[in-house]
Amino acid sequence: MAWQYMIKELWRRKHRTLTATLGLAAGMAVLITLNALSSAYTRAARVPLQEIGADITVQRAGDVPENLAGPVFACSAVTLKKDEIDRIQSLPGIRQLAQGLLIWVFDPDRFSIVLGFDPDNPVGPGVLRTLVTRGNFLENGKPGALVEAAYAKTHGITPGDAVTVAGRTYPVAGIVDASKAGKIAVAHIYLPMAQARDMAVGSGQVQAVSPFGPEDANLVFIKAAPGQTEALAPAIREILGDKAAVATPSTFLKHLGSLFALSDRFALAVSVIALIITLLIVFKTMAANLSERTPEIGVLKAVGWSNGHVVIQIVGESVLQCLAGGVLGLALAGLAAFALGFMQVDIPIPWEMSPFPHFLPGGGDPVVKTLALPVRVSLKPALAAILLSTLIGAVTGGLLSRRISRIKPSEVLRNE
Repeated sequence: MAWQYMIKELWRRKHRTLTATLGLAAGMAVLITLNALSSAYTRAARVPLQEIGADITVQRAGDVPENLAGPVFACSAVTLKKDEIDRIQSLPGIRQLAQGLLIWVFDPDRFSIVLGFDPDNPVGPGVLRTLVTRGNFLENGKPGALVEAAYAKTHGITPGDAVTVAGRTYPVAGIVDASKAGKIAVAHIYLPMAQARDMAVGSGQVQAVSPFGPEDANLVFIKAAPGQTEALAPAIREILGDKAAVATPSTFLKHLGSLFALSDRFALAVSVIALIITLLIVFKTMAANLSERTPEIGVLKAVGWSNGHVVIQIVGESVLQCLAGGVLGLALAGLAAFALGFMQVDIPIPWEMSPFPHFLPGGGDPVVKTLALPVRVSLKPALAAILLSTLIGAVTGGLLSRRISRIKPSEVLRNE
């Protein structure tokens, strides 16, 4: 392959070279950008769960409390029995599991959302350890409470004070800014799991609606092995029955609705169309280029170039300009991803996952997680696009090889 000759030929026919290069660059840019945008929505859907250190949350719907007085369970989060949780934990693909206990407390002078959890477990509300603004985090086996910052400000609570909930008094260990955590499993007051269980076990309202034992829970947070998240959901539902609410990233994708119109299938369809159009542009440009160069090819054959040598030369030129188009398309896709990264997306939180009662003022308002769309061009799609560009160049040149073989030096020179 004569590299110097090949580069000179591409430069001499700048218009056709630029047309093929830009056409392929546009196709590659569309392909890479659609892939990045589709992946961005998928990553965005993982954020609400990632913010609480989990891949899956599990709860069960139940009956509405008959009387809103004292500690009660939300109708969307009733008892998960210990044996059910043990069966879930034994499922293959589960790396870590944390239990939680969400309780609504209707005291005569105030309403409080209480969340019990294991302070030593990093999955679930244990992520609050990094969000303590004053005081200390909870310690297992030691009485104490964390108070959410806005709630503490409203009621004038500081570390070292005592907070009374459902007739029980807890020393305030620290203040936590839960607004920086996810919209899931937030509360006004956080207690060690043992203290929250004591509150639930001793509540007549809880026991009347959803019998609760000293080792039960009503929330489960799961960290799954890579690639196992969606596969675990049906297995968990089979254990808990029809009323199980198992939230995975796909749950949030479904709630995105029209915002996720760029689904994987849609992106694939548009990408295929873009590639076909790109291939046609490149093929048409190369075919026209080959027609112009028929006399030149005839001369090359006349001076001793074989069909194979000519084909390799033409394919090399095609591969080189398509490779340049792929690199340019990757650069354009990078610019597009950077611009799209300024978009804001609202991820709706399903009402059953919102801890605030929907029947209280403000409780029926939609709960959303707003974040910048995490659009980025990943390494694998970028490398795949470059490889695909090179392949398009090779295929296009190969398709034209039969035309090259039919060029007869004698006919070309006679016509000249």
